[in-house]
Amino acid sequence: MTSQELKAAAKSFGADLVGIASTASLAYLPKEDNPLSIFPQAKNVIIIGRKIPRGALRGIEQGTEMDNSFAQFGFIDLEDNFLAKTTYDVNIWMEARGFEAVPLFAYDCTGQPVGVPVEPGKPAPNVILQYRIMAQAAGLGETGLNGLFLTPEFGPRQRFAMLLTDAELEADKPFQPYLCKDCGKCVAACPLQALNPDKGTKAGFAGCESLVAARDNDLCRRCRNGAFVTNEGRFNTVERVAAACSRVCIAALEERGATQEKFTHPFRQSAPWGRDIVGDKVQ
Repeated sequence: MTSQELKAAAKSFGADLVGIASTASLAYLPKEDNPLSIFPQAKNVIIIGRKIPRGALRGIEQGTEMDNSFAQFGFIDLEDNFLAKTTYDVNIWMEARGFEAVPLFAYDCTGQPVGVPVEPGKPAPNVILQYRIMAQAAGLGETGLNGLFLTPEFGPRQRFAMLLTDAELEADKPFQPYLCKDCGKCVAACPLQALNPDKGTKAGFAGCESLVAARDNDLCRRCRNGAFVTNEGRFNTVERVAAACSRVCIAALEERGATQEKFTHPFRQSAPWGRDIVGDKVQ
């Protein structure tokens, strides 16, 4: 099985993005974030992405439909059904060829210890991989100033899952940042001023880091501009792809032709709307 065969199979099962990162390149990660803590024999991490339809964001961009299109086709069903099915199919395809593959959702949290280590030297469960690092190591994109993962194909419009495998595959080159350019429009667009680039830090795969603004998660949890607070199954994180800080990013990337997917009409077709922390209109 070659990398080209694996990627072709993943595309045939519905993947829009596929990248491969070697576990050797990720050896610097602490055991709490390292794929080898989950699968010590893993040679590679396969990142599988499916795009979020641009149209699923239309109702939120207009401020007229908040809980149907994006919530299902851009988030819950996309992740739990469509992306999960693609990942499962690739997993079974690999196992039929004698290679083990561990399927994982790309959860957006920094770890969730729920117990004690099973033996000395092992991290406490649950080890949750930092998918942005994995995806950048696999050559798929970069983390933008707003903290969202950006790809050349779709900007912030995708969701990822991962497979840890013992298959020997040719890894992709890590992605060198060039998309975001720290334009700052995401910072200016947040009605709650939850993003602060002055207190930002470098984040990403080692040697390919980019500036990520400090984010006030408590403010994000109270956002009424397209953000969603997830349930306990997703660790009560804030889903921000439809929020003001992401939608302005989509518009900005498209305006300068930075994304490969092209459309007849611009994403931003009217003046942006905004609500403050109590839901009042931002002037």
